[in-house]
Amino acid sequence: MLHRNFFAQPSRLTAFVRLMALALVALSLLSCAVNPVSGRREVILMSEEDEREISEREAKKVEEILGLVDAPDLAAYVEQLGQAMAAHAPKRELDYHFNIVEMDVPNAFALPGGHIFISRGLLVHSNSEAELANVLGHEIGHVAARHAAQRDVRAKTVGIATVLGAVGAVVAGGDGRAVAATQMLGQGMISAYGRDQEREADRIALDLAASVGVDPMGMADFLRTLDRTVRLEQGFSRETGFFDTHPSTPERVAEAVTRAAVTRWEPKLDLAGSHEAFLRKLDGLPVGKPASEGVFREGRFLHPDLAISLAFPHGWLVDNQRARVIAFAPTRDAVVLLELQGQGMDPLAAAHAYAREEGLAMSEGKPVRIGPLDAVRVRTLVGTPGGPFEMEITFVAYHGNVYRLSGGARQGRFARYAGVFRGFARSFRSLRKSEMEQIDELRLRIAETGPGEDLAALGERTGNVWDVNKTAVVNGFTVGEPIEPGTLVKIALREPYVLRADREPEANGSDPDAPSPVQGPEVAPGAAPLAPRPASEFHSRFRHRPDFAG
Repeated sequence: MLHRNFFAQPSRLTAFVRLMALALVALSLLSCAVNPVSGRREVILMSEEDEREISEREAKKVEEILGLVDAPDLAAYVEQLGQAMAAHAPKRELDYHFNIVEMDVPNAFALPGGHIFISRGLLVHSNSEAELANVLGHEIGHVAARHAAQRDVRAKTVGIATVLGAVGAVVAGGDGRAVAATQMLGQGMISAYGRDQEREADRIALDLAASVGVDPMGMADFLRTLDRTVRLEQGFSRETGFFDTHPSTPERVAEAVTRAAVTRWEPKLDLAGSHEAFLRKLDGLPVGKPASEGVFREGRFLHPDLAISLAFPHGWLVDNQRARVIAFAPTRDAVVLLELQGQGMDPLAAAHAYAREEGLAMSEGKPVRIGPLDAVRVRTLVGTPGGPFEMEITFVAYHGNVYRLSGGARQGRFARYAGVFRGFARSFRSLRKSEMEQIDELRLRIAETGPGEDLAALGERTGNVWDVNKTAVVNGFTVGEPIEPGTLVKIALREPYVLRADREPEANGSDPDAPSPVQGPEVAPGAAPLAPRPASEFHSRFRHRPDFAG
């Protein structure tokens, strides 16, 4: 009920009129479009041109930040399967693209303009072409139904709702609690895909599978594997929370099974040719972070392709990211980073280029030597969300590359870590042959069970790193169920890292077991460094200065 003296308060009336006018203008900007899947008219603010532009821009970021799996034959298969599914999707003026991203977690996502990504971890957990086809169909469903555009309108409507909430706050003379409540409601609407959108994408995937001639039960099979994976790792099945916009996996499995059971379809599409052929396509996939991204052995970061070795501070929290390797002090008040500035052998020029790129005021570069390597050391102050950081950056030239070795601490605490930063930079050197021999990685392999052999016996015979429970889940088995002889089973084996033949580095005209003129310090006789592979392949690695969150 309005206060009887409300219109006698000019300031409140003025605020009310202005905010209401703003709300009406904003609401008038909303436009409607016909959903290509449902046929219903829906409020959409993102144009199809916007969707395509966003998709192209963000796809480049995905490739740069996450990286794509280096498996040309497998990538071509995923692209072919995705295109076969997309050919039956509701018609839209866009091109679909399918790629595999370098992620260990089973996941898939779509950008609004048709770029669809599945993770390497999702392939590790896939057990049939039907499962993979249904997952791709699900992401096609999000694109075809313009779910991202619907989320965009909801996000923008939150702003409008906030204005209306502010109007209520002005009218009530309150402290903005109405605004906060409205914003919480808005967050629930725009957090990832909504429950109804996920269900709609599942239905589209099932219909696409039936049209293409792929078993619609593949969605239920994959979701069941995913649910078992979550229970194995977390000890419980994922449940839906109030702000959780994705239906819980058991619920989705039940719906998928019910719909698939009553859907008519005829087998038509079989790109792999057989179940065995499908599994063979997955053979050799890395399980976990591939060694080509670098590994840590006895406190040192070893990169086999760049042929570098670097010691990070003992006891610091280390994160090997695609764009950099970063370590945080236990107290979170200092960091060290390894990044790639770019090609070249002039560290001073690289320092000037970096200062221009980042808009930093640096001290005059001081020439130093890291063993026999040319380097330049500079000091600067970097503003971060957690406050200013005093930084010391060493630019070191090695085999056609200039690397950035940075150490930084919160302003006023630099002196405490100065020795750590110097030691970090000085530890940079060539990768030794003995270190290369330490580098291994987990890879997915396909094994065949023998007569009377269960998963435990198979694991013992093959050296499978996964335990029985993990092996059963990844293969879609139930622990303890009988396994027929000759059954193909995915296992994980630890194998030495081997450079591909087309990536073997040049030996710099010298015997690889002989001392190198560019080797770093501390190389004992006979412990020769290795030559790196061409740097042009690594321009997405170690590139950007990070945000130092407090």
